[in-house]
Amino acid sequence: MDENKVKDQNILLVKEKGSDELKAVASIDAKGKVELVDATGENAPKFLAFDRNDKRELADLMSNYVKEKSNTDNFQLFQVRAGKFEKQKEGLEEVLSLPNHPEAKNALKPYAVNPQDVIVKQTVEDFKVLMTQGEDGKLKAVSGMEKDGKLNTVDPTKENADNFFQINPNGNLLENFMQKFSGQYQHPSHTGLYAVAGSAVDKISAFLDKIIKVNPDDKVLDPYRVKPEGQMQEQTPGKYQPLDLNKVDWKDAEKLGLSGEQLQNTLKAMAYSHKSPGLVDIKSEIDGKEISVKARLSLQEQPDGSIKIQTHPFQEKPDFDKPYMGVKFTQDDIANFKQTGNGGRVFDLEPIPGGEKVPSLVSLDKLTNRFESMAVADLNISATIKNAPLSQKQQDALKRGEGVLVKGMDKRVEAGEAPSKIDRILQYNVANRNFDFRFTPEQQQQYRQERQAKQEQSGEDKPLKARKVGDIWIRPIQGGVELTRDQFKQLCEGKPIWVEGMQKSQPKPKEGAAQQVEATDKKGQKYPAWVWPDPEKGHVRHTTKHPDQVRAIEAKQAAKDGQKVTPAEGHKTQVAVNNDGKTNEATKHAQGKGEALKSGQTHPTAKQDEKKKEQQQKQSPAVPKKSTGKGRKM
Repeated sequence: MDENKVKDQNILLVKEKGSDELKAVASIDAKGKVELVDATGENAPKFLAFDRNDKRELADLMSNYVKEKSNTDNFQLFQVRAGKFEKQKEGLEEVLSLPNHPEAKNALKPYAVNPQDVIVKQTVEDFKVLMTQGEDGKLKAVSGMEKDGKLNTVDPTKENADNFFQINPNGNLLENFMQKFSGQYQHPSHTGLYAVAGSAVDKISAFLDKIIKVNPDDKVLDPYRVKPEGQMQEQTPGKYQPLDLNKVDWKDAEKLGLSGEQLQNTLKAMAYSHKSPGLVDIKSEIDGKEISVKARLSLQEQPDGSIKIQTHPFQEKPDFDKPYMGVKFTQDDIANFKQTGNGGRVFDLEPIPGGEKVPSLVSLDKLTNRFESMAVADLNISATIKNAPLSQKQQDALKRGEGVLVKGMDKRVEAGEAPSKIDRILQYNVANRNFDFRFTPEQQQQYRQERQAKQEQSGEDKPLKARKVGDIWIRPIQGGVELTRDQFKQLCEGKPIWVEGMQKSQPKPKEGAAQQVEATDKKGQKYPAWVWPDPEKGHVRHTTKHPDQVRAIEAKQAAKDGQKVTPAEGHKTQVAVNNDGKTNEATKHAQGKGEALKSGQTHPTAKQDEKKKEQQQKQSPAVPKKSTGKGRKM
């Protein structure tokens, strides 16, 4: 194999019936005869390799392969990366040795090759739908062409699929079409033509439309551009190339209930192998019932060059207590995840329970609250980041998942800005498949100060808004008086301010009563007061005295209240009668004689009761005698 092309090439591995060892395909002739060799590094030059990005090449191989009927009965096919075949071969053999493992089928699926599926799929994908901007400025699907070269278009919806003009980009028909259309390019009224797979039209048209309007030269459009001479535009070489969304299996999108409108704001990030910027509503099935759940989406390139939509479902909170791939997180690990989203060290994970331990980095996706991992062996750290060189020590630390201070990196600047350098703490984030750039503690402090000053400066003309300081809400209007910015700032800093002309709100008048236009205090006058936040009371207070005086008075009162002694339950009557001069029916006699109640006494003694009766008889008036009727006549 040509070593320069190994990066973009795949090879075929075969499992023969009755064998546990995988071998490599050396050739497939026109009649379907397959030649095999041992899958070792020594035999690598003999391997049959093909371009992983050219699906037609694999489809042609499979067309020959199926001509020999015994192949499908005797062989099980897999495709792997030419540059990583030894490692992937080892992993496949390990999974094949566990045929009853519940995850075995899913683990093999990305590598398995079904010859008939490859042939049929390629036949369908060879045809594209041409798209261009319509008179309303929106992207339309081409349905035909007039004799004068004018295009007929329809909306790119499923309902119009039968009207789409489909064409094979690799055939002569496109060249003939473009010759008629080329006159339009001399005086373009639009941005040109784009070729999109028929299955993708309704899914990515809204996305393409949005990108064209923002920046028609965006390189994310390169996989779809049709050049005036009738050829597809080749992608410009570079480190970061967008994925061709024509290769996505859009049937997955149908199953997930995804529409073009939902995807238009997510596909650009996904095309560069990132996750969707936010959560998306998708359909899922649990116990036979269809439910709606939220998830992040990403695109994953398969060994055969196709692209699958991956879902990353949302959960309410991270499960720190549950072991992750055989690893129980420590308190330090949990603290790291909460603070930075990254574990900060290497974890020995078991992707297959009971299997080989794989040194890996782990990060927490803070949008989905789920953990994600990457084998350290798969992490490539460049020698430079944003034109700043990394020492070997720094590279090793990043591979261990640590945060590393990198100085002198190029800062992203807007048009017209002078180039400048930045210093940041870098740490690899597995969940985002990228580096996190964090401020140093000193930079964070400086940034907060600058932001606060900027907010104060830019907010001079903006109305003040209520602000929560601690547990107290500070409002810019106190007693009907709008505070100045300086007063509001002092109040938010916990300082007392003197405010004049305040008013107390009065309760709403009852129906029929005369309405009071101006809110006043109880005496009908506006009042001045000290306004200050009181953490102990939990609210802003208005007092006639300075807060220091108020606190001193309240402290003195609290001390006085604390000296009061509450009598025990059995002695309350005694204290009430003897100390406070209180009486009740049972003790009135004692008060008359100046007698004090004894300890615990609430009722009169026998002697006291007898004295009470005598006193009542002396105080009662004499009862008059009844008349006998024998009195002297007048």
